[in-house]
Amino acid sequence: MTFSGTDSINGGCPAVYETDRNTVVIQGWKIDRSDEAYRDARNLEENEDLVEVPRELLERFVPRKQSPASYDLETDEQWNALFRDFKHSARRLETRDHYDVSYEREHFDRFLAGEDTDVAWMRPWTDLMREHADQGKTVARVRVVPAQLTDYLRFELDLTECNVRDGKEDIRYLDRATAERVGLPDRDFWLFDSHTVVVLHFDEEGRRVRTEVITDPALVIEHARWLDVAFQHATAYEKFVKEHPPR
Repeated sequence: MTFSGTDSINGGCPAVYETDRNTVVIQGWKIDRSDEAYRDARNLEENEDLVEVPRELLERFVPRKQSPASYDLETDEQWNALFRDFKHSARRLETRDHYDVSYEREHFDRFLAGEDTDVAWMRPWTDLMREHADQGKTVARVRVVPAQLTDYLRFELDLTECNVRDGKEDIRYLDRATAERVGLPDRDFWLFDSHTVVVLHFDEEGRRVRTEVITDPALVIEHARWLDVAFQHATAYEKFVKEHPPR
């Protein structure tokens, strides 16, 4: 069997598994045969049994086929439109230790060489984010990071002053141990206007290879809850950068 997911803090019951027989196995709490649920069960055979699991387990982890509520972005214009056209909020959970972004590579190399950071290349982004902020919209992120920051995360932290100062973004940091303890997924995504999730899929080198849009209400609610938990436990940039100077 292949483990699909669990609602348990310790990784056990309740849980969902997939098999190579095109079936799903549910690990739940066994119901005693004296329970009234047995009286309500229909045509329960001797080789069958009942288990109980939270409804949320099935909503989150039972495999589902891609539907109109889930599709992939195909063009840069579709991607850019998300940040141009959102109405009130854009929130993100960042979970990777390294991102390979083509337009950052030159600046990353300069940072590693100890050169001063030139943030002029960030102006199109920060100008747009400031415009949104001035209209009362929210742009916010939580970055899940290891105890020892990678070179890329130090580079990113060095740039964050520009995001916060010029773009008026709310950027916070959360150590990975806490993220795991409070049940946050290893998933990188944006949530736009509380109704559209955009999951970012990366290869091993940190290059974005797929951009999946999800509008299924149950899944959107789950992602919104993850963001709420992340922001509750995260540390503001201003405090984090004092404790973890990037240079």
